[in-house]
Amino acid sequence: MTEPVTTAHLSYALATTPTALTRATTHHPRQGRLDITVTRTGAAQAPATCRGITVEVPTGTHPRALTTRPERINTAYRAPGSRTWLIRKMLTRPDRTVFTCTPENPRHEAVFNATWAFTLILDNIPLDAQDGTTTIRVTDDTATESAARARHSAELRVTVIAMDDVA
Repeated sequence: MTEPVTTAHLSYALATTPTALTRATTHHPRQGRLDITVTRTGAAQAPATCRGITVEVPTGTHPRALTTRPERINTAYRAPGSRTWLIRKMLTRPDRTVFTCTPENPRHEAVFNATWAFTLILDNIPLDAQDGTTTIRVTDDTATESAARARHSAELRVTVIAMDDVA
């Protein structure tokens, strides 16, 4: 689990499976999983109302891509109770894959209070790109009672290592 990063209203934590993501080789295919957990920031006094979260994962053939095969990434989520979210994967950009998470309710909003969390799961990621560190950008559309609706971004770092580096 990485140290949480925050936007104005929400906090993001990243967990990877396996803990050390290992780049695939010709004879050893490797896959990874990212769990991005969203909570209200600890400093926020009031609930944060969220209309959506966008996650941009570097993909393609450039040096900081996580995978060259983003079409194989599976999506899921965890949310308490019966709250549902629509997760859309957009493969239209050559340098990144964009995952848009939208609450599915009449108001298209999720309220993050002191106990509520949402986890986006990106699974079966073929780790066939170069090893190194890449940055995932997370953007939310949130507001509180005292703050107007605005878009806020944060960055999460993911490292993929070469198989030789695994002890």
